[in-house]
Amino acid sequence: MRLSVKALIAECVNAVVRKHYPGQYYSLCHVYAIVGSNLISIVNGHNFRPVAGLAAVDCGDGQLMLMADNSAFSCKEGGAFHCWIESVDDADSERQIVDLTFRHNHTYAEKNGFAWTLAPPPAFLWGLRSNIVLDATLERLPKNFPEGRVWLSETDAGAAWMTQQLLDHQNAFVVLTAEALTLFSHELLSSESNFNEI
Repeated sequence: MRLSVKALIAECVNAVVRKHYPGQYYSLCHVYAIVGSNLISIVNGHNFRPVAGLAAVDCGDGQLMLMADNSAFSCKEGGAFHCWIESVDDADSERQIVDLTFRHNHTYAEKNGFAWTLAPPPAFLWGLRSNIVLDATLERLPKNFPEGRVWLSETDAGAAWMTQQLLDHQNAFVVLTAEALTLFSHELLSSESNFNEI
């Protein structure tokens, strides 16, 4: 299977997270966001950052999975929030949004009591914010989302929590990023990848 660079990044991050956390990979959006933003920044030559906040995902049949508990950032056991990746230094252009956990939405939904009635989601979302994030408030979300769209909102509590995660687990994230970069570099040299798209 021939992969774009974006798809290869997504596959490498997913492989590393699933290897180290086989039983809980689908709920570790912050690990995907941190390792993914590191790898994307290295490969792309532009800065990307991990973001934490609130989210809503369409599970089908008018059922929205809300990950919108801002107080969860202060709970040791966590709760319903989400993490993703955003480009930075985009003064002249629109921010890019990357969600490397999108492939696991149906698994996460089913593990949390939601019936997933849509087709399996794509492996990742990566594009301009206006093409991915719904322009609405949490209170005025539509019952159904267009395919490949989500609702995301960074919060101050999420930003503080993400900063603390980076500080508390810096060494672990360095190891995971190095492993993802090694895997990416190995795959980059193989004949199975197509690099027409970054």
